[in-house]
This record gives sequence, structure tokens and C-alpha cells, in this order.
Amino acid sequence: MTLVESTPTLYEEALRGEPLARVIFPERLNTHASFWTLGDWRIVLPAPLARPSPGVQRIVRQLREWTGWSARRLAEVVGTSHTTILSVENGRPLVGGHSGDLRDRLTDAHAVIERVHLLAGRDPDMLTRLLETAPPGGTAAIVELEAGEPGRAYLAALEVLRPRTPGLLVGDRPRRSGGSAALHD
Repeated sequence: MTLVESTPTLYEEALRGEPLARVIFPERLNTHASFWTLGDWRIVLPAPLARPSPGVQRIVRQLREWTGWSARRLAEVVGTSHTTILSVENGRPLVGGHSGDLRDRLTDAHAVIERVHLLAGRDPDMLTRLLETAPPGGTAAIVELEAGEPGRAYLAALEVLRPRTPGLLVGDRPRRSGGSAALHD
């Protein structure tokens, strides 16, 4: 048996890391009005469509259902107008330049209110109390939401639900000898 040696192609030389015999230019994409050509294949891209975002519409509906708020009250919390809230609820898409970060503010408010809603046992009156009552020495969760602080809003609602107990931290395990040092050491 004899092995026949073939001359390596340009691409095989490039794979081995050897210098190429000639300069290879990459193929350019041939773009036409309705399709692109890449090599021998045609790639047809559909025209982009602007569709309303069902996620934002669902968020607004759930927030109003859980809290019983009017569109005006929800608009105050997220920092927009009540007409924008009604438009989103009716399925109109958010316009990026006009609404700014409204999608983020709605998402943050939804995340906090959803968790507090579950902690309140899905009771709208309890949810309203948790959101609007200020914890001792703090601000109400609704005020923190209006200020754009969802983390602080959640903590405020938790503190209203389960207030902190004053005193030292106590562990659940018994103290063992040698586990602490005297204050003068």
C-alpha cells in the first residue's frame, strides 16, 4: 500500500498555522432590498413589527387587581400619568423615548407588590396596610416605591408584617464553655 500525498488546500494550511501563499479576503455580505446573500444561500429576513408588550399590560392589570388602586394611584407610585397607565392597560405599546424607564419602574413595583401580596395571604386590605403603614423609625413601603427604591420598599413592608424584636441576637444552640472571651481580654 502506498499513500498518495495530496497538496494541502489553502484552508488546510491556515488550520495548521502555516503562512498562506496568497492573501485571502473575507467574502462580503451582499445586501439587497429584501434579502441578504451569504455565499450561495439567500437569507430572507422578515420586516420588524411593533407589537404591544403583553408583559407590561399583564403587570399593570395585576397591580391594579391586587391593590385595588385606580390608574391615577398606580401612576403616582410609578411616576407617570394615569393616561399612560390606561393606555398600557388597553394594550398600547410603550414608546421608548416617551416613557423612559417606565417598564423598569413597573417591573420593580410588580416584584415588590407580588411578594408582599403573597405574604399578606392574597388579602387586598392587608396588602394595602403593609404598603401604607410606616415601620417604627422608617418610611412606608409605598413612599419607598415612589422614590424608586424597591429593595427598601420590600424591607419596610416586611418590618410592618414582622417587627424586629429589641435586644441581643440569640442563637438556637446552647452556649458551650470556651465559646466566648471575657471583655477584658
